[in-house]
Amino acid sequence: MALPDQVSLLCRAIRKKGQLEAEKILGRAREEAEQMVQDAEQRVRQEHGLYLARRRQDAFQQARKLEDEASLKARQLILRAREELLQDLFQEARQQLASRRDGAGYPELLRSLALQGIRALAEERVWLQVSREDQSLLTQAFCRELEGLSGVGVDLFPEPAAISGGCLVYSVDKRILVDFSFSALLKRAQPRLRELLARELLEEQ
Repeated sequence: MALPDQVSLLCRAIRKKGQLEAEKILGRAREEAEQMVQDAEQRVRQEHGLYLARRRQDAFQQARKLEDEASLKARQLILRAREELLQDLFQEARQQLASRRDGAGYPELLRSLALQGIRALAEERVWLQVSREDQSLLTQAFCRELEGLSGVGVDLFPEPAAISGGCLVYSVDKRILVDFSFSALLKRAQPRLRELLARELLEEQ
């Protein structure tokens, strides 16, 4: 049987050992807690970084989208303005041709267009058709002059053409047509006018 002082010593030893164990447990707990806090802070930083990266990416994509939309709208506005300008040019050209038709030099212009049409058709004999207003210009002398210049037989088409000026040239069987009317001349000039206008705009830019 243990003596009282020995019991007391034994109890103190057990208590001391328990305290040491408790301190070890508390120490490990504190270390684990600190590690958990550090891990949590790291996750927060990572998630915050990912969040910021996503926000930056979203902002970048939104900015690109707005820039693309603005560029597209600008191009559309430029194209619309260019088309409006081109239509103004065509309208001015129509007015100039109309004024030429009422001028003293129109018979000479009509003769030149008719001669070009006759040569383009490359037939031995042709029909020449003009508007109702121009039929009075196509006299026998006018046709004979064209024949002398082209070496091709020229007959006046009996019915007037629904054109504002210029002429139509048909083969004798009416299967081939060469169109030298004002509207056809303007239509054929459109690609060239577009090219010139585009070049002018590029030089201005």
